[in-house]
Amino acid sequence: MLSPEKITLVPELAATPPVMVPVSHNARPYDYHRFLAEIVDVYDSPIIRAYCKARFTIININILQMLGLCLRGKKRILDVGCGFGLFGCYFSSMYPEIEYCGYDLNESRVREANLAAERLGLRNARFKVGDARDLDINEQYDAIMMVDLLHHIDDTAKSTLLGICASHLATDGRLIIKDVTTRPFFKIAFTWALDVVMTKSFDMWYWNEKRFYKKLGRHFDRIEMYPITDWLPYPHVIYLCENVAEQERVADGQALGNGSSVKFGVEV
Repeated sequence: MLSPEKITLVPELAATPPVMVPVSHNARPYDYHRFLAEIVDVYDSPIIRAYCKARFTIININILQMLGLCLRGKKRILDVGCGFGLFGCYFSSMYPEIEYCGYDLNESRVREANLAAERLGLRNARFKVGDARDLDINEQYDAIMMVDLLHHIDDTAKSTLLGICASHLATDGRLIIKDVTTRPFFKIAFTWALDVVMTKSFDMWYWNEKRFYKKLGRHFDRIEMYPITDWLPYPHVIYLCENVAEQERVADGQALGNGSSVKFGVEV
């Protein structure tokens, strides 16, 4: 039976407007070819549009969807090395509930990224100038993502960046890395050749799986690796990193704070 106190709340609840939760773009059938094309078309420069088309070919819809699954349930997203903002615009359009922030060293690319977001009407995406080798951030994020960035910065800077990212994640935060591994040889050779053409530099710092696990293991207690087989000869790989023990410790502390006790994983 409802108590008088509870009954008096009913008119207030009835008068409260419902909270509108944004619906993800792929919560309904959609033409992803058209969706990606609409993002590419907002860039003025034909050179940038050609580059974006190439990036959407390399980081294709299957990889984007895998990254999207890694981001599921996360709101505050940081993307280090966002470039022209192509993937930032994609994720912000696909998932309007997120708050996306992208950093890149190149000021002109950041300017193009913000312009693209404005033309797409994205109020949940912003892009800033920042150097991944000396990243200066103060906020905490639910997920930090890096797409094909790490092999472009030296090993010392790479290790420092991983530490910075780990220290700026929420308790249940995730570090999501899309990069390449070092085998098979013909794939990494193809990747190196293309990187040389695109960056006009011979300096690349590729890590194999063992080295990634060693470095990431200093900051995370659960690391999952997902190799990706693609029709293009790239040795794609995604690393999903979390601190599960810390999440459980915080959850147990909250349960005890609420007057409950936890024994053998069961709240009593």
